[in-house]
Amino acid sequence: MRLVARQSAFRFLPMLLMGILGGMLPQAALAQEMMGRPVMGKETVATGPDGRIYVVASPAQHQQWMGPAFGRTVLFALDPTTFRVLWRYVLEDEDLVASRPVVGADGTVYLTMSETMEFGPPLDSQMALRNARLLAVRGGTLKWAYEFDAPFASDPVLSSEGLIFVTTSAVGPVGMPGPWMFARSSFLALEDRETSPVVRARLDLGSLAVSAPVVHSRPMRSWVVYVTGEGTGRGPGMGMGQGTVLFIIGPDFSVTRVSLR
Repeated sequence: MRLVARQSAFRFLPMLLMGILGGMLPQAALAQEMMGRPVMGKETVATGPDGRIYVVASPAQHQQWMGPAFGRTVLFALDPTTFRVLWRYVLEDEDLVASRPVVGADGTVYLTMSETMEFGPPLDSQMALRNARLLAVRGGTLKWAYEFDAPFASDPVLSSEGLIFVTTSAVGPVGMPGPWMFARSSFLALEDRETSPVVRARLDLGSLAVSAPVVHSRPMRSWVVYVTGEGTGRGPGMGMGQGTVLFIIGPDFSVTRVSLR
């Protein structure tokens, strides 16, 4: 219970402080929270088809580590019976936030790495945010990495066909004073071709704060993806008056947009 309360405090702390400080938090930190990502880092677990356990350890939770893994996210693979660490993969980039991993039928682990901004001075237009990336790791080795054109990426999800779905968001303007907003959000579908990914679709979702995709199997259709979006605005009540949008994406990558008010 104490752990849950601590995680919840981290999750809602940006919104609370935004109200107290009158919008003085760094905008990218709140942008990261809108993507469903705790600002301070997190650890997540996934299991493969053979029962193998995969754990992502984010750097903010392990600043006591020294050596090559210091400040970097680490992906662990564990035996499901003995819980012995079979391999570990240390990501190259420092101070990025890892998503929840997902595991393909062949044991490939997919996860995204996004920019992270902790509390501090407001961003300015001269500060460059690193682009988020989608990684494919198998057997402790990086198969490939795909770089998005935005600093924030959602958790990846897989279709029954093995397609990888991700939403991304960019923020702007980042200078103060003045409001900030999500400048661009996108939905991407990628196919793993072993040595590299192929982008099957890239859809523009507009200037909305979007959720991670959710995949659902339907009769007569292989899959359908749902994504929600919130209109952008100023401060913690971003999008007030603009309502929520539900995007329904079919297997032909057609998009149905439903406005919820």
